[in-house]
Amino acid sequence: MKTNRILLPDLLKGLAGVFMVQVHVTELFIDNAGRESLWGKISLFLGGPFAAMVFMIVMGYFIARNKKTPEENILRGIKIFILGFLLNIGLNFHLFIKIKFDGWQINPFEYMFGVDILYLAGLSIIVLSVLKFANKGREWIALLLFFIFIGLTGFMNKKLFAPETNYVFPFIAGNYTWSYFPLFPWLAYPLLGFFVAHQLERIKTFVQQRKIVPIILVALIAAMVVLWGNMGINTTISLPDYYHHTYRFAFWAIGLVFLWSLLLFVISDIFPESNPVVFLCWIGRNITVFFVIQWLIIGNTATAIYQTQSIGSFIYFFLSIFATTVFLTFLYERIIPKLESTPKSPK
Repeated sequence: MKTNRILLPDLLKGLAGVFMVQVHVTELFIDNAGRESLWGKISLFLGGPFAAMVFMIVMGYFIARNKKTPEENILRGIKIFILGFLLNIGLNFHLFIKIKFDGWQINPFEYMFGVDILYLAGLSIIVLSVLKFANKGREWIALLLFFIFIGLTGFMNKKLFAPETNYVFPFIAGNYTWSYFPLFPWLAYPLLGFFVAHQLERIKTFVQQRKIVPIILVALIAAMVVLWGNMGINTTISLPDYYHHTYRFAFWAIGLVFLWSLLLFVISDIFPESNPVVFLCWIGRNITVFFVIQWLIIGNTATAIYQTQSIGSFIYFFLSIFATTVFLTFLYERIIPKLESTPKSPK
């Protein structure tokens, strides 16, 4: 059991990293016919709840359990937010060159301030860190905020959507085309992870003492996922709907992630030292570096071939980018610690 507590979050993040690369290839490289094909829709589906939502829930879980002070976590959130800004510049660097020197009529600020997941992660860490200032009841505040952010997303999308150009509202809500992970509804997922981390021991005790009740609950969740499956799948593969989803899809996706987590828990319990599990856990432990590298490659390549490639070329793009990202992440993991530990020469 002790091993699984370590393996499961990393395994979840590692597989989410794989799904993330493949969906970015589909979204940015593959033409409309390919995206509308069966495999294109499967790719978009795999890059939905199994990727971003998993990242955010696991992140909230770890923020709740880490031993850093709230001030240290707030500083970390600010750094990740800044990293999101720098990554947007890096992954769109080729595009910015085209805008500057080739006269492409594209607004660069929509790409510079495109609300991607690192912006969301930074803001979420800051919010959760503020919650940690509360000595009591922080998990219940998180749960209340979870329902607020899930329940009010539709209202906030309408309230904060302005026809004129705006680069603040997209971080909060609104159906802006350059807002992929606004706080409404996406902050709900780290809040959920934060709550679960605080209630984990009670959940374990409940499962051990009332075994039939958890089985019934799992069956009900599975039934909900199946009954709402058509709605959930259609929302996932429609990117505007997915990025700005409301409460019904949110509960379906949470149920799906819950079942996915149970499956991976069983796999990690049976094959804790198998090569695929070890490899995926390694990706999970290095997911931020992995994420940045794959976006730098995919983003700059997409400027040249944006949505022009057939679905038949998908496997070649995916394998080459994935292998390159793994290799560069491995080099980073090996080189950076050595540079940091190198003694500095006296002045």
